[in-house]
Amino acid sequence: MEINLNEIRSNSLVRYGFRVLLAKEFGLYLKEQEVEKILLAESCIEIYENVEEFLEKSGWRRDNPELCSECYLFENHICRKIQGKIWYFSRIQYENGLRGMKQGFN
Repeated sequence: MEINLNEIRSNSLVRYGFRVLLAKEFGLYLKEQEVEKILLAESCIEIYENVEEFLEKSGWRRDNPELCSECYLFENHICRKIQGKIWYFSRIQYENGLRGMKQGFN
């Protein structure tokens, strides 16, 4: 199944596929009803053509020079190869977004 992130808002099947992908590839388990969290997670995904592009454009090489090996990035689920591209899920951005959501409810 190919995931088209542009359809997450409107297509429950795409949301389901994305939830499965998040769980399998990044260890993030979300329930079907947690639509806002699913949309937040989607906004935290960055897609690159290759690892070198990820290292350069994301600033990872600058911020984590000792953790740049392809082996490290894949073994620690920092990056995943999905649909022929390199996907990066920013856990920091996701956690910050969750905090913002919680503050919005208070």
